[in-house]
Amino acid sequence: MNRIAIAALLVTAGCAEPPSSEPVRLVDHFDEATVAGTPAVSVAAAYDPTEWRFADGAPIWNAAQNVEELRIEDGVMRGRSTSGQPVLVAERLGDVPASEVLHGVEVRARTSAGTQLTVRFGGSPELNVPRALGSPLGALTTPITPGDDMQTYFLRATSATSPAQVAHVLLLPTDEAGADFEVESVRLVFRGEHLRSIASGVGWHGMSEVYRETIVTRSPEVVRYEFELPAEPFLEFAVGTTEAAPVRFRVEVGGQVLEEEVSEPDVWHPVALDLAGLGGEHVEMTLAVEADELGALGFWGAPVVRSNVAPPDAPQAVVLIITDTLRADHLDLYGYDRETTPTLSRLAGEGVFFADTISQSTWTKVSVPAIQSSLYPTTHTVADIPDRLPASATTIAEVYRSAGFATLALTSIPFVGQLTNLHQGYEVLHESGSIEGGGMKTAGRLVDRLLPWLEAHRDTPLFALLHVADPHSPYRPAAGYEEAFGEAGEMDRLDELTEQVMPHITDPLSRLFRLPTRDELVAGGIDPEEFTGIERNGYDGSILGMDEALARVFAKLDELGLSDRALVGVVSDHGTEFLEHDKHFHGHTVYGEANRVPMLMWGPSYVAAGQRIDTTVQTIDLMPTMLELSGLPVPAAAQGASLVSVLESGSSVNWNRPAITELPPNMRGIPGRTSLISDGWKLILLEEPGGEPRLELYDHTEDPLNLNDVSVEHPDIVERLSALHANWQRRAQVAQLDDADATLQLDAEELERLRSLGYIR
Repeated sequence: MNRIAIAALLVTAGCAEPPSSEPVRLVDHFDEATVAGTPAVSVAAAYDPTEWRFADGAPIWNAAQNVEELRIEDGVMRGRSTSGQPVLVAERLGDVPASEVLHGVEVRARTSAGTQLTVRFGGSPELNVPRALGSPLGALTTPITPGDDMQTYFLRATSATSPAQVAHVLLLPTDEAGADFEVESVRLVFRGEHLRSIASGVGWHGMSEVYRETIVTRSPEVVRYEFELPAEPFLEFAVGTTEAAPVRFRVEVGGQVLEEEVSEPDVWHPVALDLAGLGGEHVEMTLAVEADELGALGFWGAPVVRSNVAPPDAPQAVVLIITDTLRADHLDLYGYDRETTPTLSRLAGEGVFFADTISQSTWTKVSVPAIQSSLYPTTHTVADIPDRLPASATTIAEVYRSAGFATLALTSIPFVGQLTNLHQGYEVLHESGSIEGGGMKTAGRLVDRLLPWLEAHRDTPLFALLHVADPHSPYRPAAGYEEAFGEAGEMDRLDELTEQVMPHITDPLSRLFRLPTRDELVAGGIDPEEFTGIERNGYDGSILGMDEALARVFAKLDELGLSDRALVGVVSDHGTEFLEHDKHFHGHTVYGEANRVPMLMWGPSYVAAGQRIDTTVQTIDLMPTMLELSGLPVPAAAQGASLVSVLESGSSVNWNRPAITELPPNMRGIPGRTSLISDGWKLILLEEPGGEPRLELYDHTEDPLNLNDVSVEHPDIVERLSALHANWQRRAQVAQLDDADATLQLDAEELERLRSLGYIR
């Protein structure tokens, strides 16, 4: 080679682009990989299918309620629904391994009338039908097509259901009284059966209620990738299996080999491989599964090659903390006379807090999707327990994931996980069922999980959701906080009073949470003030316990040297009631105790210290604000508004956006309620059966708990706010998400990814 050629080569090499810092997520590139070694024949699961076919001698289902003339004829189960919910019951058949989870239920049936088929389960050997039907969770539903022809319906499980939770199967073949029905077959499909029947690929799978974006392969398959490694690369993933026998995992990349054997089913085993020195190289990577059994399943959880190079300037560590059931007026930061939140008060002094924040709903199922998508409930369409956020919504996690951030969600109740499709954008999700010991006082245990994850990702961009529910009832605080604001033995006294009033509580959900109305307390001979006084002591102690757990998150950020690159948002999903309007709990009113919540932001390099913003803002404003501060695009559909301009100006000039709270009608029989706050006034619209909504008006500033309705005195304000509400409602309805339409606009690759991860059914 001559000197000119050598010089040209050196110049070219000197101008080469440096390696990217973008992660390589293997789930996103699975379609580009090759799979070899697939078993030549389909390998059945090592247990018999759980199936009922109604031929002669087949097990007969029983009519539990509202069914007449139940019989088996011509290979089908026939009957007729009477009034109420028709329920058929059978004991589960077969011997399914405890490590399995339900994938779905296939029902082949016909009905003469109705709109919906439902399947529920009973977990105890002795079935209590009313309790099984009354549970707020666990129902699988599907629309049905009445007519003369048999239809096959598949009801996909939306949360982990183990064989132990399926001691009994309850089938509601129709929701119409007086309908004839025929059932040809019912089949429970468990995960192992399903995965062995389809090609290996990407899915959303959990081990012991910790879920990951996952590649599933079957022994002796080998998956082969080719790609360029990012700068300062490292590989991280977790492996697991549902098999009782050992499964061996082997990774080869750039001349390095990692091997891991898993012999315990239903447990993730995190592993990592440092690829230092290989940055920018074009490599081949292979993932291989081996086992003694042909077709044994191997799960590769969230496999990704990350870069230890964080982008300059923008926040590197972003944390969204959602506190469940925390009302603003129980924080000293908001003028409370008890120091319940020293950590949050300190953070507000170092950052910004919003003195008048309104939540978009007053129960978690509806409110958290609004926070994470920046959409009003009317638009995001999650209104009741069976509803799931449409895949066409763009969540805050999806934006950060698309920008290359590692994403993690730690949740305290099922409504914040895949039951609501809120796993969108998270590589890893810890569902509430994964928390040892369960309960609501989970902040300390979830922080224990978050801290090592922060440390493992200290050199890469990260986004974490921490959802804690300590303020939620029951109000006995975590150990060590029972006497923070109350006397010794008070929580035992509360238990005694609750047992005393239980016979008088009539509402099923109130009985479940052991929360009486004022009238029920009086009927039980209990002083309401004594009862709520003890509750408030426990509530405040629970808040303090939560706050001290959160302090460890900020201490860890400081220890890791991330404080100057951190951005943290803290917000509550809704408040709760202590008989201000003669009831307990939340999710049935939109009064101030239920929808005025704390919200603050902290980030020494991104948020000026010591700011108090008095203007009325909404929880849907937090997502666009955090994204703008992170230098990331705000989704065009977002209905919240970034508050960055307000933070920069230090005032609320020209900020006059109505604040909306919605409580859609739901299966608890609660009519719809909506409130609109504007110019210091709050209008509440209470839906009435068959008529125009009843209107109430409150002085939002002087009457924050909405105790004095002044609608009669100010008809002009009622009229003006009603017009504002009608205008807002039209816009929200026009923007309403429709997955059927939205999926038509997605390209084939994105559509398939959403479907494989369970966002689209």
